[in-house]
Amino acid sequence: MSTAPPITGKPKYTAPAPPESVRSRAGRGMWWIVGLGLIVILAVSVAVTSKQPDYDPLSIDNLTDTGSHAVAQILRDQGVEVTQFKTLARVVVTDPSTTTLVIAGGQNLTDAQITSVLAFKGDVLFIGASDALAPAVDPNLAVTYDFLPETVDAACADPDATAAQRMRVEFTGLQRVGNTDSALCFANRSDVYGMAVVTSPSGTRTIVTNPAVYQNSALLTDGNAALSLRTAGHHQHVAWYVGSYFDSTLLSDSNGPTDVEINADFMPPGVGTALYALALAALVGALWKGRRFGPLAVEPLPVVVRASEATRGRARLYRRGRSYGRATAALRAASAKRMGSRLGVPRTTAREGMVDAVQRATGVSSQDIARILYGPPPTSEAEMMDVVDQLDELEGKVH
Repeated sequence: MSTAPPITGKPKYTAPAPPESVRSRAGRGMWWIVGLGLIVILAVSVAVTSKQPDYDPLSIDNLTDTGSHAVAQILRDQGVEVTQFKTLARVVVTDPSTTTLVIAGGQNLTDAQITSVLAFKGDVLFIGASDALAPAVDPNLAVTYDFLPETVDAACADPDATAAQRMRVEFTGLQRVGNTDSALCFANRSDVYGMAVVTSPSGTRTIVTNPAVYQNSALLTDGNAALSLRTAGHHQHVAWYVGSYFDSTLLSDSNGPTDVEINADFMPPGVGTALYALALAALVGALWKGRRFGPLAVEPLPVVVRASEATRGRARLYRRGRSYGRATAALRAASAKRMGSRLGVPRTTAREGMVDAVQRATGVSSQDIARILYGPPPTSEAEMMDVVDQLDELEGKVH
């Protein structure tokens, strides 16, 4: 029979695990912050790279009622290549003889932009007109707004207007101010025209004053479909520019330099990317600074503030804001309350009753009492201190 060996050493035990360091705890808790940051970066990347909906009026990418997507789509179905540009400086025309330059929103063009567009050696279609645009295209034309909207016939020999037959002239119209060789169409009863076709050495300049003719919502009204498709579809290519108040760039002539200097874009390149990067940095900084480490600080409530401290604080606020009238009104009310309590005058008593009670107790004239207690507010600190001294003297006599 064998026996167990005797115990010769100390009993074995497991040493306690060392305490977890602050770095390890912070590293384990940072994973969710890293994951949240990755999600934010992914969301921003998707928002930047995805194409945002277009709501600009007369834009061919705008599918709403004010857009011109339908006109561009029909032109493309007929074999016309339509390309849209948001700034004049980015308009690229390889062959002006086979391209129609469409200025959607001609009323937004500046004088320098009008000069650069009229230097284009090809056909130009202006959708909308302004006081500066009409005489620049034809000195014998002017823009007028003083007429009643009216749907009228073409009444001219221009083939595009004749095919459309009818158009509504509203808000903006053209008026003849001299002898002109331009073809004027769609005249209302006030001799206001809705369309002008001007032939120049550089090409044909067409003005259609009513932008609704080219909008999706009105394409099937009157002869808008025929007029919009014919005026914009004379050539194989269409360069469609959407005018904007925020675009100050000029058009460059692809056939040669113009006499107008080309400005830079309204915003330098890369501004959008920089703004997104700053927004992301601000978000990360907010998450970093907004995270609270450790337990909340416990503060016993309610906090007791001495009445003297509250009075001094309010007085400092009045003095800093130069509220002499409000501070004096508070002092007058407190003094009247103390004197009324001393004389047994109820709080609901009118000012006349208060003045009479103080007059009987002190012998001071009623006019002086009314001036001290209910006089006009002081406009300076010196006037306020005079009122305070008078209140102290009057209150002392009452007591």
